[in-house]
Amino acid sequence: MKFITRQALLALMKNSPQKQSGFTLIELMVTVAIAGILLAVGMPSMREYILNGRITAVTNEMVGALMVARSEAIRQNTTACVCPINNATAAVPVCVANGNWETGWMAFSDFNNDCAINASADVPPRNDVLLRVWDGSDYVGSMTVRNNNATITAVNSVRFNNRGEPFNAGVSQSGIFSISDERPISGVDAQGNVRMASAVIVGASGRSRATRQNSQITYTAP
Repeated sequence: MKFITRQALLALMKNSPQKQSGFTLIELMVTVAIAGILLAVGMPSMREYILNGRITAVTNEMVGALMVARSEAIRQNTTACVCPINNATAAVPVCVANGNWETGWMAFSDFNNDCAINASADVPPRNDVLLRVWDGSDYVGSMTVRNNNATITAVNSVRFNNRGEPFNAGVSQSGIFSISDERPISGVDAQGNVRMASAVIVGASGRSRATRQNSQITYTAP
């Protein structure tokens, strides 16, 4: 009987044909086709997810600005103002009277109740303090933030008195801001809520809250 040495066996294995691994052309084509289908199915869902998240973020920013202004008015025993702006990056932003809140807004203490950041006529004078700024320049043309209350539209601001109530010249500024994008409202769940828009309700007491109730939203296309 003839035996094969270990060295000869290793040499034989080394020189033997090796099985090649990898994809065949057909396997690659099938994989690409499946990936394309999954991408086509997933893209609309991802876009909806991003747009809904953007609506939520802007809504929370609006509620936050109103809440911090109200809190400051009570804390300082003065007035505070929230108004639309279009120059959020400026050192001292200026309120604008265009009714388009999606361009941005700011909240600040307003010691002389003129809805402009400056010093009061008090002795010694008290300087208004910028509390919060939101820059909406990235959303112009793709989102709207509007209100349906004439007392807010007329002066383009929400002013809180030292009790935290939304009043201007003795008139309540309670109202609703509607936040929507290019998607028209369609589809309402059993609770009357929608995903593609929202509203911020400013109550008579000055408390603000967000809602998705379709009945509270006035849709305005960008």
